[in-house]
Amino acid sequence: MKLLAGDYDNGAAVADEDAILRSFQSRSQQVYRKVRHERNIPYGSVSRAVFDWLYSAEEHKGVVIFLHGGYWQFCNKDDFAFIAEVPLSLGFDVVLVEYPLAPAATLDDICQQVGVALDAIEQREKQRGNRPIYLCGHSAGGHLAAYWQHHPCLQAVFPISGIFELEPLLDTYVNRQLRLTEQQMTTLSPVRNIPQHLTPMVLFYGAAELPELIGQSLHYYRVLKDKGLPVSRYAVAGANHFNVLDALFAAGGALNHQLLKQGETPDAHNY
Repeated sequence: MKLLAGDYDNGAAVADEDAILRSFQSRSQQVYRKVRHERNIPYGSVSRAVFDWLYSAEEHKGVVIFLHGGYWQFCNKDDFAFIAEVPLSLGFDVVLVEYPLAPAATLDDICQQVGVALDAIEQREKQRGNRPIYLCGHSAGGHLAAYWQHHPCLQAVFPISGIFELEPLLDTYVNRQLRLTEQQMTTLSPVRNIPQHLTPMVLFYGAAELPELIGQSLHYYRVLKDKGLPVSRYAVAGANHFNVLDALFAAGGALNHQLLKQGETPDAHNY
């Protein structure tokens, strides 16, 4: 499958990006006010190497790690706490991971720091209860989640609208500060580095997203599926690149459903 270059401009594909992001921020602050949490727990020595741990008041079932998007150069973890409300009510702690951004950091640096964060979260969870850990990531965070699918602490991985082949970004605005190299495209594109054994994975995306983003998930799915690896996909009807998060993390949402199934990944390719 040949991936489209396109412009990958998700903001231009919706009429109200600023309003959507303001809503994310205000709803996230409401979550912080309501739930027990620790903010800015350091996991490394570099700038932005911190995460927030939001604690469920219910019987502890596990941990959901969330990696935000922003094409590895925008956004902050604090703006995405709104995704935690339902998982918390189901008994899952939620950890929002921050990571360094381009151009101050290279994509190699960013990937490495996410691995350090996963190590730190694993150690804290062993003290908390050693329950299953699930990794979610949106957009650029979906890339990072797929890149780290092999981390031994993970029960299942749920990339959302991710980037799995970096080459189509070369001639887009995304690459102005990211400055991808040939080596990075080879070593950091998940679709070019298919493992022999895959942590169970569901690829989520919005059915109303840019064709470039949908194509990324479909391409990665087909490559993994052809290798006989445990992957499925789920297209959220009517969802764009932003409100796909609301749909997936709502009460009864498809991603929360996967959490309750404790990492089982039935083939959802008919969606």
